[in-house]
Amino acid sequence: MQLSTWKKTLVGSAFLTGLFYVQTEDVEASLGDQALQKGMNSPDVKELQNVLKEKGYFTYHTATGYFGPITEQAVKDFQKATGLKMTGTVSGDTLNALKRSATKSAPAKSSSTLTVGDRGQSVTSIQSTLKSKGYYNYNVDGIFGPITEKAVKQFQSANGLSVSGVVDQATENALNAAEAKQEAPSSTDGVLKTGSRGSEVTSVQQQLKNKGFYNYNVDGIFGPITEKAVKKFQSANGLSQTGVIDSQTKTKLSSSSVEEKKEEVSGLKVGARGSSVTSLQQNLKDRGYYSYNVDGIFGSITEKAVKEFQSIVGLPITGVANDATIDALKARGGTTQTPVSDQVTKGDILKLGVKGEGVKELQSKLTALGYYKGSKDGDFGPATEQAVKNFQSRNKLTVDGVVGPATWEKLKQGTAYSGNESNNSGSQSQSFNVMNLIADASEFIGVPYTWGGNTPQSGFDCSGFLVYVFKNQGISLPRTMAQMWNVTDSVSSPSVGDIVYFTTYKPGASHGGIYIGNNKFIHAGSSTGVTISDMTSSYWAPRYLGAKRAH
Repeated sequence: MQLSTWKKTLVGSAFLTGLFYVQTEDVEASLGDQALQKGMNSPDVKELQNVLKEKGYFTYHTATGYFGPITEQAVKDFQKATGLKMTGTVSGDTLNALKRSATKSAPAKSSSTLTVGDRGQSVTSIQSTLKSKGYYNYNVDGIFGPITEKAVKQFQSANGLSVSGVVDQATENALNAAEAKQEAPSSTDGVLKTGSRGSEVTSVQQQLKNKGFYNYNVDGIFGPITEKAVKKFQSANGLSQTGVIDSQTKTKLSSSSVEEKKEEVSGLKVGARGSSVTSLQQNLKDRGYYSYNVDGIFGSITEKAVKEFQSIVGLPITGVANDATIDALKARGGTTQTPVSDQVTKGDILKLGVKGEGVKELQSKLTALGYYKGSKDGDFGPATEQAVKNFQSRNKLTVDGVVGPATWEKLKQGTAYSGNESNNSGSQSQSFNVMNLIADASEFIGVPYTWGGNTPQSGFDCSGFLVYVFKNQGISLPRTMAQMWNVTDSVSSPSVGDIVYFTTYKPGASHGGIYIGNNKFIHAGSSTGVTISDMTSSYWAPRYLGAKRAH
């Protein structure tokens, strides 16, 4: 029998038994006329994965079309179960066995049992219920993968069930009972806790957010993140850290929302809010330390900006904006002990021979951008001058080595490089900003990995993540890591905002992320989703290929 003939038989049989669905014109595209093996990437592989998935051998959450280790193991498992030689390659006897098994019904499974690898409306229903109770925070896609399994385990643990990750009859009954309850928990004292949802939870989340304890979406669902924020608030206010909004916690939240904290300028810190914080954030933003919304809420991002400024100007690094910090910010160049001639204002000039905290700040910025590798000693010497000239040349400024208003403004913006002229797209970035790039990328931490994904809604793969965040900064990148490697500019060592490349499942550039400093990079990992990793770890260090610049 020729392969094309049995292919039609296989697909037709699978269609009749409901294993997978294809249109008539797609029949010839299924399971191609060549052996399928590790390393291949084609629609035939995707078809194979769908068949193996329906039989319970391929448990990855989606068919990718790439024949990798997971697919190879699934093939071996199928071969073992059918008494074939475990080669991991699909040809001959394995193809015939797949054809024969396609005419049989799917493996018997209790209709009330759902586990990893299952999919369909039943899984969709389970995910929706888990999401409404705060255990599942991802897309309701009807695919029972590791994330759904983890959510099931959390629900089982919280409800005194056997923690198996499998939705058995007992778990299903508990979920149905939870779904049948009223939106708000039935209690006489109105407590809110994990699993609660509704307008009261929305109000609590907003209050916690206003005070800097909660930094996520206000969605009215009381999940683990909200519980953690409640515990932080309770700890900061001398309450028992239960993670439950009881009457005492609710009163404390309400009273402190009516009476806005009026902290003196000498001690602004996390939790403070109001016009003083607004002024602080604006000053930090003017100096290039803060790149987010000026909202008058002192959260962790504002604290980080304060610490960075304090570090640069030689103040104690407390993260608290005291009088000395405020005075140094308003002076726009250093501590109050710094001579006015050394401070950097819009009318100031920094050039060869100048010394002071303003020069130290300049050197710090040039270092962060990869132009300066010397000591940040506050002495404007020949090395600093050359770094300034290189920065000016790259940004199409007058190349005189003097830091006047135009050069300082470019530095203050967080860089603003010209577009990469070697980019194959021919487009140029008009206002690339490293700080905004990192901020945008950080917003997607926790977004799950999806093969071929290129949006926060669908999930990201490594190259899709880079394409998305760079596009927001006006930089067009090709779709694959190998293509990016070919069009970006090599650098001797990575600077913040550069792309770092790694060799993983095949030779050459096959994975990458954005360098954020201190040997850390942000990327979409296949097992972690968008996360921050250490380049010096035992996994990444030996796979490091190099750094290149796209801006």
